[in-house]
Amino acid sequence: MRVAIQTMAATLGGTQSLHTNGFDEALSLPTEAAARIALRTQQIVGYESGVADTVDPLAGSFYVEALTNEVEAKAMQLMEKIDAMGGAVSAIEQGFIQTRLRAAPTGTSRKLNGAKK
Repeated sequence: MRVAIQTMAATLGGTQSLHTNGFDEALSLPTEAAARIALRTQQIVGYESGVADTVDPLAGSFYVEALTNEVEAKAMQLMEKIDAMGGAVSAIEQGFIQTRLRAAPTGTSRKLNGAKK
């Protein structure tokens, strides 16, 4: 199921290339059977669902466009803040980038645990 969802999400997102892990790859090198299942899952989603027949299957989706606009606005705010700090090198020297990177997983975890995301 994870591979199918990963494949569909990547395809809907317009990926040019995709690798999905076998079910046992977290434990060791994937077995031939696990690799074959991952590959066949990609092929079923890609060829039999028809999702790859359209250049941008989510084009025009108001929800996706709203999410895209939200991500773009937040990215612009962050870039403006970094520019105000004197650029990326200055932001790194001040520890800003490192602090944001450390805080990101915690913030996401809190949102997920609090059912806000």
